[in-house]
Amino acid sequence: MDRDTKKIIQGLTAHVFTLPVEDYLASEKFADFCRKHDLSDAWKECLELSQDTPDLYGRAVTKNAFGLFLHHIFHSRPDEFLEVVANFLSGLSQKISDPLLPDELKKDLVDLGYSDRDLEKVFFRYQGK
Repeated sequence: MDRDTKKIIQGLTAHVFTLPVEDYLASEKFADFCRKHDLSDAWKECLELSQDTPDLYGRAVTKNAFGLFLHHIFHSRPDEFLEVVANFLSGLSQKISDPLLPDELKKDLVDLGYSDRDLEKVFFRYQGK
């Protein structure tokens, strides 16, 4: 399978951004999530890098920062990536009525190399939280 991770993570980011994610990314709940996973510095760096990119402004800054953030987690913590994404979506899903793992996001995660069984096992723990 061709695993162009950058392209897949861009797709994953685009799918997450169809949800009302921006308020969550600016919330104390997201800050708690980052502290819990020791990702506060990584998020700050991704956000600053995106803010310093001259052709990005507004929503595009946050979206780019989130894509860089996911890419960082995928490459620096591959064994934790699925768990971190599930925890993130769990926090976000408390603000929305959509399912925890919409089909589009599931496809992106499968394209990154995770099996349906892996997804079911990890996301089952976060259903209803």
